[in-house]
Amino acid sequence: METCEEETSVISADEYLRAVRQRFVAAGCAVTEEAIGSLPVVVGYRAKVRLLTRMHSFAVVAKVERVDEESLRGFVDDVVNLGLGRKGQWRGMQSGVIVLPILVAEAVDPAAAALTQKAYRLNLNGFAAMAQPAVVDVTAGRVWTFRGTRLWGYAFNSLIKQSYEAYLPEPAAELS
Repeated sequence: METCEEETSVISADEYLRAVRQRFVAAGCAVTEEAIGSLPVVVGYRAKVRLLTRMHSFAVVAKVERVDEESLRGFVDDVVNLGLGRKGQWRGMQSGVIVLPILVAEAVDPAAAALTQKAYRLNLNGFAAMAQPAVVDVTAGRVWTFRGTRLWGYAFNSLIKQSYEAYLPEPAAELS
């Protein structure tokens, strides 16, 4: 007797990373390949004016073997520092920074996934920067990120949501 098992296709982390890079380009981002520490990353940069404020948006994606809460928090801090360091290059208009740190892995600890399910709070004075991390578990075929409404930074909530919708396809879906 033959058994019929449903065959699931798992996309690799490398394939997913290439798809995100292509989506950065399609969305009009300036795309660079850089390093944060020893970790190679792809950076998508785009500026938009919202409510008389120029928002500098940095989406930074990296592939890692496993994501835990500590490594996710460290990556968010590094990406925030990258965004704030580059923000000083632009003068003349009131501006802020939105950073979208994205880790792609084949294994995600529950604590790291839980961290992405709420509005991420930076311990910085003022409203110069906002961050919202995302974790992509290619094995589970899932994108973990906050999809609710922020109270702090409410005016820029839709910008974050639109960016993640444009940049992060569900790994289980057909990538094109």
